[in-house]
Amino acid sequence: MIKNLFLNHKGKPTIAGKEHCTYSEASNIGILYNADEFNAEAVGKLEELLRNDGKEVAKIGYADKPSENVLVFHRKDISNTGTIKKDNLSFFINQSFDFLLSLDTSGNINYKYVLALSKATCKVGFETEQYYDLLQLSLKMDDTKPKAVANMARYLKMI
Repeated sequence: MIKNLFLNHKGKPTIAGKEHCTYSEASNIGILYNADEFNAEAVGKLEELLRNDGKEVAKIGYADKPSENVLVFHRKDISNTGTIKKDNLSFFINQSFDFLLSLDTSGNINYKYVLALSKATCKVGFETEQYYDLLQLSLKMDDTKPKAVANMARYLKMI
């Protein structure tokens, strides 16, 4: 598949030369999450924490089963050649987020493809072998998923 070739060819991201900002300087933050793995309540709490700090927040989730929900994409929304078929997914990918928070540990190829394509300055997610080359900041996920999401917000504020 083209997506696999793209991800294998992409290699480790080059951090040098990219602009970075602190959390206090950040104005817009994206949340990319696996809806099958992280429930809407945990994602909603994270979004609320960020909005309370005055950040613009956009989110989109991935689900294994197709959904009419505009905030969720599915594998059929990305062709085998890597063409994005859903307008809101394409719009999300092309946003220049200061931070993109990745909530996934499954290593799903479609999720990973969207993460790789994102134009975000700094990508933050949970430490897994599948995402090692795509994230600038990896956090260990030792606790339950809702607590891990809260910890992500806590550590993000330290940047």
